[in-house]
Amino acid sequence: MKKILFCFFLCGVCIFLNASSLLTGYAGLFSVHNATPGADALVVLGGGIETRFPHALELYQQGYADKILLTDLRPPTLGIPDFDCSERAIARAQRDFFEPGAPLAVVPSRSGRGCVSTFDEAWDLLAYSQSKGYARIIIVTDAFHTRRALYAFRKVFQGSGITVEAMGAPNAVFNERNWWRSDRGLKSYLLEPLLLTVYFFTRSNIPFLENF
Repeated sequence: MKKILFCFFLCGVCIFLNASSLLTGYAGLFSVHNATPGADALVVLGGGIETRFPHALELYQQGYADKILLTDLRPPTLGIPDFDCSERAIARAQRDFFEPGAPLAVVPSRSGRGCVSTFDEAWDLLAYSQSKGYARIIIVTDAFHTRRALYAFRKVFQGSGITVEAMGAPNAVFNERNWWRSDRGLKSYLLEPLLLTVYFFTRSNIPFLENF
């Protein structure tokens, strides 16, 4: 019994000493950065526009694509007339400040009500890309969201002949090396395995999940 307890103790010490490396390695499982220059468009996915759009601007400046697209998110209901806090308003302000000449467009929502999920964005982008004759697009989102987003897009785009690549933008609060030290980081990385599993069984929104 003492030998067994000692072995458990040694395992605990090893895990504790290597916790940072193990947790960083775990986070790396969800990140994909496989884009190459020369795509038809950079697509900034909804959520976290404050960091995703500036990263897309950097990629635009580096020649990854000659235009930037925004998805049409369902607008928040604030009840404040003439107050536009939408992601497209924030993106346009950032574009006008950092790179006034960057072409920017919003992908129309097929439903007319706006996107509420990554699958919504993928279906809207598929229709838009086909109408424009695109051959390759790059989706820009938070690093922890890249693998799931890329999986959803490739599922939707399957058979279309359009290549989808991904680039992860830095998060303002956490990254792969410290995500376990913030509540937002914990929520993001601990939920990803569950969400990836759910995405494995569908190509559209999950009926029992309400995003808005």
